[in-house]
Amino acid sequence: MVTRKSLLTVLAVAVPAGVFALTAFTEPVESVKSAAVTVPVIAPPVAAVDGLAEPVAAADHVQSRSAITVSARSRNEKNTAESTGIVEAFTEPYRDVAVAAPEMGALAEIKVVEGDTVKKGDLIAVLDNDILRASLEVARRSMSAEGMLQSAQADLQMKKTEQEKLKQLRERNHASQQELDRMETDLLVAKARLLSVREELEVKQLEFRRIEAQLEQRSIRAPMDGIISDLSREAGEFVSPSDPTIARIVQLDPLLVVFSVPLAQRNHISKHQRVRLKIGATEEVQEGIVEYVSPTSDSSNSSVRVKVRVPNSDGRFQSGERTVLELAPTEEGSTKEPQEATPVARREP
Repeated sequence: MVTRKSLLTVLAVAVPAGVFALTAFTEPVESVKSAAVTVPVIAPPVAAVDGLAEPVAAADHVQSRSAITVSARSRNEKNTAESTGIVEAFTEPYRDVAVAAPEMGALAEIKVVEGDTVKKGDLIAVLDNDILRASLEVARRSMSAEGMLQSAQADLQMKKTEQEKLKQLRERNHASQQELDRMETDLLVAKARLLSVREELEVKQLEFRRIEAQLEQRSIRAPMDGIISDLSREAGEFVSPSDPTIARIVQLDPLLVVFSVPLAQRNHISKHQRVRLKIGATEEVQEGIVEYVSPTSDSSNSSVRVKVRVPNSDGRFQSGERTVLELAPTEEGSTKEPQEATPVARREP
């Protein structure tokens, strides 16, 4: 017969063995999970149930601690610019223009090479224009032809003289009224003919100017002062309406920097304000002028777009250089940073 003492003895041996087996089964899974998390795993607390020690699941503990770490880091990165008052961006050309041909045709000549400095109106390239030049010469000759004009003027003058003579004869009753009326009609016809010749000459002058404008369109000129940064065509290539770009011109004086300023710093910057910049690897100090402050914010990063113009008349700075804008740090950002870092410092048992 099993006594109470023997039953307690059996339980005293079996319970520790079961606890040991359960611990050995769960330790590999927990070690894998803890290895996948970048933060150290603190041993989970132990809860006593009916006098037996049962380990609490460690997976939920690790996941909750990892979520706290990621959340705190993202908030810290978001508040970096607010707390320090430093915003970074890169310089870029003030203007970047793709120069295109207004008409299609073969490129007869290219007048520039990459890196050339051009002024507004300088000739960059010329499309083939032989036919237009011939048409222009024909229009010039037609416009200059004055034979028809002189003939019409002489005929009008003759009609006026005849009319004066008929009036004198009519006063002495040597000419009839019918002859005088006919002469007046001939005079009106002569005036109309002269007017028609003059109008025709004006049309020929307009035709000449039209061909001149067409010739000018075959000459591609620089739309602004700048530097030829890229040539996409060679002499002899055909320029089509689907791809009319011939060259690119960049304006590097002044330069432009576009910053994403945190909303907390929005009231610290305004249009036409002079700001202090640090440009390049040497962080050379340069003054810039705020040209534009966006009236709307970017919801993805809670910032506003600010454009700053940087004088560069001596060409010291290049496009693509790192630029730092220094603003006054916000009190809100400086007080929030240590408070947000405390949740990931430790977890109390």
